Amino acid sequence: MPGVRVEWTRSVEDGRNGPEASGITDAEGRVALAIPPGKGFLVAGWRGDGDFSRPISPGDRFAWFGGNPVYAQPGPQREIFLGMEEFASPPGSLSVPSGVTGVAGVVLDNGVPAPDVRVSAYLASAGGFRNLGFAASAPTGPDGGFVLDLPAGKYYLVARKRSGGGVAGPLRKGDLFGYYAANPVAVKAGEIVPVSIPVTVLRLRNTPSWSRDFPSAASVEGRILDDGGKPVRGAYAALYDNPTLLNRPVFLSEVTGGDGIYRLPVPVPGKYYLGARSGYGGSPAPGDLYGRYEGNAEHSVVLKEGERMGGVDIVVTPVR
Repeated sequence: MPGVRVEWTRSVEDGRNGPEASGITDAEGRVALAIPPGKGFLVAGWRGDGDFSRPISPGDRFAWFGGNPVYAQPGPQREIFLGMEEFASPPGSLSVPSGVTGVAGVVLDNGVPAPDVRVSAYLASAGGFRNLGFAASAPTGPDGGFVLDLPAGKYYLVARKRSGGGVAGPLRKGDLFGYYAANPVAVKAGEIVPVSIPVTVLRLRNTPSWSRDFPSAASVEGRILDDGGKPVRGAYAALYDNPTLLNRPVFLSEVTGGDGIYRLPVPVPGKYYLGARSGYGGSPAPGDLYGRYEGNAEHSVVLKEGERMGGVDIVVTPVR
């Protein structure tokens, strides 16, 4: 798709500070961006009249990269595919219980109402919408309709349908995902904001970010141990960008051998939350090994450029 403006920005909250890199796609739908190192977000938009200074309106198109936030680092370039969705008009009529304040509307898949989709409302975008959010709707019905009862405020709306039927864990190939292009939505007391949210099928598998695949700007290393202090084979350390250590890790170490030693190269220095586990995909299941770094109450490590943090041991126990 030509004429699409692709942007990489540090924050998508109210368009704060604008993009640090941007470009317009060519006749083949391609654009190359020189992205500064660090954490950011990839978004794209298209306007039929070419005027990107105005707000998005029905008939325009947009894309939100499902792998956001992106952790950019020096090294070989990475190719990313963005699927553009058409921004739809809000529904003409809604069935909303009296006394409800918040957001209501429909979820659309290729213009057709999408059933069994949950819409989540978030207060901020910095985490890339990986947790459960501030509030979530019941699954949409055959008409694609949903209602979110929310107090007055600003919210980011995201729609998901996991093909496996779950409500948590990383999205996978074949799942439905939709980001409301007019985010954030301003909700006033006593009012309902009508919206239509298009969703798209994820066509690429959501794979873990193994640290071995990136140049190293810093590292954290240590051992993964059982509660008796013995080394654990077959586990790995994981860095998260949220203090709950839930959802998809940002970076993973190699799987430990018999000595239990792990090393986690980190391409983007900063503050992370450290855990360890066996198995990958969704929440740890009964029988999996799981533990958090207990060096402080936050389970966090702060890594500076060029720093090699050693002796960071993690104790794992079976999930019951």
